[in-house]
Amino acid sequence: MKRRTFLATSIASGAALGMGAESRSAEKADKPEKAPYKRISCEEAFSTPEIVAELKRVAGGVPSMSSGPIAGPFMPALLDIGEGRIQTMDRDGVDIQVLSLTSPGVQNFDPATAVSLMRATNDRLAEAIRKYPARFAGLAVIAPQDPVASAKELERAVESLGIKGGIINSHTRGEYLDDPKFWPIFEAAQALNVPIYIHPREPSSGLASELTMPGFTVGWGFGVETGSHALRLIASGVFDKYPMLRIVLGHMGETLPFVIDRIDNRFQWESKLFGKPKIERLPSEYLKNNFVVTTSGMNYRAPLMATIAQIGVDRVMFAADYPMEVQADAVREMEAMPLSMQDKWKVWETNARKVFAI
Repeated sequence: MKRRTFLATSIASGAALGMGAESRSAEKADKPEKAPYKRISCEEAFSTPEIVAELKRVAGGVPSMSSGPIAGPFMPALLDIGEGRIQTMDRDGVDIQVLSLTSPGVQNFDPATAVSLMRATNDRLAEAIRKYPARFAGLAVIAPQDPVASAKELERAVESLGIKGGIINSHTRGEYLDDPKFWPIFEAAQALNVPIYIHPREPSSGLASELTMPGFTVGWGFGVETGSHALRLIASGVFDKYPMLRIVLGHMGETLPFVIDRIDNRFQWESKLFGKPKIERLPSEYLKNNFVVTTSGMNYRAPLMATIAQIGVDRVMFAADYPMEVQADAVREMEAMPLSMQDKWKVWETNARKVFAI
C-alpha cells in the first residue's frame, strides 16, 4: 500500500511541479541539422480522452503505475496527435512518428469495454494518419482479453485503415502471450505480414512486490518484466508455429541482447539436465530472426554498439519514447553515434520502412 501511495504521490507531484520530459529539454537548443535520410521515430505514445476517462474510472481516480498516466505532466502531449505534435517534431528534427497507444492500453478493462475502445481508438488513430500521412504512421490497439476479436480488428486496421502493425502493452491482467489462447493474434499478424510491438508496463502481480522500487521501477522493473515476456514467447514455441512472426521490443531489446550468450549457454545446460525443450533452435536464433528492437529511452553509445554487435544493425530502429523522454535530446544523441552514414541511414529510416512498410 505504501508503494502505491508513493507512486501516486510522485505522479501528482510531477504534474504540480511541471516535471515533464519537455520541461527538462533545452527549449532554445538548435534544431538538428538537415540529414539526407528521413528521421523515423518508432515508439511514440498517444492517448485519447475516452481511454483516459475509463482508466480514471477503473482506478478510482488515483494515478498509479498500473492505471497509467491518467494525470500528470505527459497528458497534454499524449492527447495531441495533431498540429501541436507536428510542430514539436519539426522543432526536434523528427520527420515521421510511429504512434502507439500508451501503456497500459486497453488491457486493464473488461473484455467488452476493451474491444469497444480498441476499435474506437484505431479509428481515431487512422483519422490522424489520414490528416498527416507524411508525418504519422501507427500501430493498432489490441485487446488480448478477446483474442479472436483482436485478430479480426488487426486485419481491419491493416487492410482498411492503413495501420502498420499492432501494439500490446505486455501482460493483460497478469496473463502473458505465451498462452496459446492468445495465438490467434499472432496468426493474424503473420498472415498480414505486420509486426507486433510488445511495450512495457508495470510488473504483473507475481512480480510486482519484487520489482516495484521507488525510483527504479520504470528503469529496471519494466524492462525485466517485458524481457521476461519475450523469453516466455521464445520458450513457448510460438516462433516454430509462426516462423515469419515479427516482434518489436523497445529500450534496446529490454536487456536481452546483452545477456543472450549467457541464456544460450544455460539453456543448453538445463536442456541436458532436465530434458529436451519444446523449441527447435537456440534462444539467440529466435532473437536474431524474429525480433527487431528500437532505441527508445536507450539512446546511449555503449548499449547501441553492443546491440548492433549482437543482432546486427539491420534489426535496430530509432525511437525517442516521446513524450516520456526528451525527443530533441534523443535525436541529438543518435546523430552523435559513431556509425557510418550507411548504418545511420538504416537505424534512422531504412529499417523502419521495411518493418512497418512505411
